[in-house]
Amino acid sequence: MQPAITPPVSALPKLLLYLLAVMLGGALLSAPLFELGQSTLLWLKSSSMGESGIGRWLTKEIQRAHLPRYFNRAVLVCAIAFIWPFLRSVKIDRSLLPTWRPFASGLRQWLFGFALAAGLLLTMGFVFYQLGAYRLRPEPGWLNLGEPITASLGASIVEEIFFRALLLGLLLRTMTTRTAVFWATFIFAIVHFMKPPEGWQIADDQVVWHSGFAVLAQIARGFGDIDFLLAEFSTLFAVGWVLTQVRMQTGALWAGIGLHGGWVFGLKWFSGLMFYQKSWLPWIGPNLKIGLVPLVMVLATGWLALRLLPRQ
Repeated sequence: MQPAITPPVSALPKLLLYLLAVMLGGALLSAPLFELGQSTLLWLKSSSMGESGIGRWLTKEIQRAHLPRYFNRAVLVCAIAFIWPFLRSVKIDRSLLPTWRPFASGLRQWLFGFALAAGLLLTMGFVFYQLGAYRLRPEPGWLNLGEPITASLGASIVEEIFFRALLLGLLLRTMTTRTAVFWATFIFAIVHFMKPPEGWQIADDQVVWHSGFAVLAQIARGFGDIDFLLAEFSTLFAVGWVLTQVRMQTGALWAGIGLHGGWVFGLKWFSGLMFYQKSWLPWIGPNLKIGLVPLVMVLATGWLALRLLPRQ
């Protein structure tokens, strides 16, 4: 008699547990990080270090940082701290990581994705400007390309390896392709959606040990705002779906890294040039990733990419 074959155990419950631990850990750690920042600020103001170039830069950064920013950093710290036990529990191996060869054709796919995503996004932003939804800043940073470029490269490479290689690979081991694509896309969207509303913060003198949970409560309230949910979460879901489909079609990460980087670059550079003048929600939001029009733009970009990119 043949022994019964034990079906592989789904990595999804462990993944959801990991995300929950990261968010709760971030809520607990954000207040101590905030206090550390305030103590560092006092030390910089009372020492000669505060007069140096690095000291002045650090002082400026701490002064403009409030609890939601510390919450984001705390979540990042917990994500890094908890990632190793999570990866060990799901028995990750080299097969989930992408192959980067051939390099020349991969580089062309990256360049195509970057140009397509950034070009269409900035064209949409220009149309918004012509409609009056945005206005040019008094001192627009036309040549301030450093932050947009570094943000686009960092976010696209790291997130595509995590979401479209490791996460998607883990889910494909134990699920149908359609189910794995849905959950990989949903988790990508929910992770990027988890932030408090624009402009919300707690006064610095009112931060206590449990204030991080107030940030979590504000994040949860975002799911009750239908306009905001339609305007941002649906766009994030569309972005994740397009990047996952491109990964599945090409069998590599090059094109997805290009598309992801192009969107991040266009978003950052446009935000340095323009400011949101009036509310057009749910059609046009305070940045180029919020609104039903950006949602349509993302889907159109994905349709073009899938039509023009090679199929493995």
